[in-house]
Amino acid sequence: MRSRLDDPLDPDRPLIMFLGDDIDDEDHDILFPALRDHGVSVIRVHPFDLVIRLDRDQITFSVDGREIRPDLVVGWVLDELLRPGMAHLDVLERAGIPVINDALTLLRAQNKYTNSAMLAAGGALRFPVIVGRDDEALLDWFGELDGPAVTKPTVGFGGRGLGKLESLDDAHSYLAELPENEQYYAVPWIDNPGRDIRVYLVNHHPVFAMYRYAPDGAWITNVRAGGHIAMCPLTDEIAELARTASQAAGTLIGGVDVAENQATGELVVYEANSCPTCEPPVLKELAGFLAAAARDLDSALANWRPSRVYQELDPDPELFHASKRGLLR
Repeated sequence: MRSRLDDPLDPDRPLIMFLGDDIDDEDHDILFPALRDHGVSVIRVHPFDLVIRLDRDQITFSVDGREIRPDLVVGWVLDELLRPGMAHLDVLERAGIPVINDALTLLRAQNKYTNSAMLAAGGALRFPVIVGRDDEALLDWFGELDGPAVTKPTVGFGGRGLGKLESLDDAHSYLAELPENEQYYAVPWIDNPGRDIRVYLVNHHPVFAMYRYAPDGAWITNVRAGGHIAMCPLTDEIAELARTASQAAGTLIGGVDVAENQATGELVVYEANSCPTCEPPVLKELAGFLAAAARDLDSALANWRPSRVYQELDPDPELFHASKRGLLR
């Protein structure tokens, strides 16, 4: 069974259904028991395990032969599960079930083009972006830059497919290798100190942040690319920029990637994430928010605040998942 159905589903408890797979099992091992401690039932349903019946007067949902009616659904689908997951999330909402990080939020956040457009509209984008398929347009744009550029696939995560253009020859080579049916996406290279900052937010409230360091001799900082991590105190400046980006993206559960621009002295948002792997302090706060949202979403959106915001340096390794403690520096 691809789903995680290890809850007896007490009818007296609100039910939260995560729509996703096992990519974040380490998170769920902490989050799901915490939710149950808040008096909430929780299951994870793989998109391919959900059965939907559309009848004249009603829509019903079942999994493993059991009909379910969640009080809240959390959308956590990405990559190849994004589109089938989006269809389910849309239908669940049409059936009157509240969804957090709904279909359009996930689609927009998981495409770097629309992600950047949302940040720009919300006042959180502080560098130029170019997207398209016209080779000359990219070459002209690159020629106007005072330095290198970074190219990224419009869809993907974990630092996959990133490239650095340091010369016009690099730009020509990149375009020659770009598949005809793919658009380019490019941003200026940010002169950072070999790290970026991942800020975790719940209900648009910054909770916890960490530095992500590139491996020696490399520049991609993502943990999945072999980087190292450390706790980062949430300063007012970091928190406010991350909040602005989260609100622009509409991610009620999310992460915002922030760079320290050494050339200008300002902070820059790279992107907002809709399905970030979260660390234990975030999961503790997330459990409280989701439990409140399962009972009354409007009230939770208006009134929920984190019980703790990590503004001071804390070297405790237990702030991070056990699997990542070997990456601490």
